[in-house]
Amino acid sequence: MTKAIIFDADDTLIKFSNIAAPIFQKTASNLKLKVPKKEQINRLWGRSLEFMVNDFWSNEYFTKFKKEYIKLLSEYKFKEINGASKVISELSKNYSLGIISAKPRVNMIKHFKDAKIDTKIFKFMFSADDTKYHKPDPRVFNQSIRQLRLEKEEILYVGDTIIDCVAAKFAGLQFVAVLTGHYKRSEFIEVGLEKQNILSSIRDLPKWVEKNG
Repeated sequence: MTKAIIFDADDTLIKFSNIAAPIFQKTASNLKLKVPKKEQINRLWGRSLEFMVNDFWSNEYFTKFKKEYIKLLSEYKFKEINGASKVISELSKNYSLGIISAKPRVNMIKHFKDAKIDTKIFKFMFSADDTKYHKPDPRVFNQSIRQLRLEKEEILYVGDTIIDCVAAKFAGLQFVAVLTGHYKRSEFIEVGLEKQNILSSIRDLPKWVEKNG
């Protein structure tokens, strides 16, 4: 029985990558780095920023890249995935809720504020700055599991990427995918996720929990 739900943030609750990918490219251009294609960037969302910088260039650029990227991101306002705040409010009546995001904390807090999602609803909100482990490493969930004091099978993780799915699977958590990111239904099925655990968006989650939780 599901007693807690942990959410990824970007493209699960908050419309992010369509704005962030061009900003990522602009950051690279400003630092005179080779600019990756949007498609390449979009396949790495869910990874930590440090991983992305190291994957495209070298970790030696991370500090400068992070500073410039955060500055450029701060100039934009982000919106919720349609219906996200309503779903969160509804689910909070019966479940403990939390956030695990690969983004820096300063961005995470601002983007939830931009999207007008009430952060007080969440029992915890962990960013990339709060753990040395990052998805797909299942240890990214260690803090959350300790804080919730529940059995792993009582915890559901909801995300939009394959690495979300892989991390949850190896952590022993339930997982539901939403198709508001850059992965197709078939790609989740290929990594072993059951069809009924793949939803069009977060708006379908209350019905899923009612039926399967």
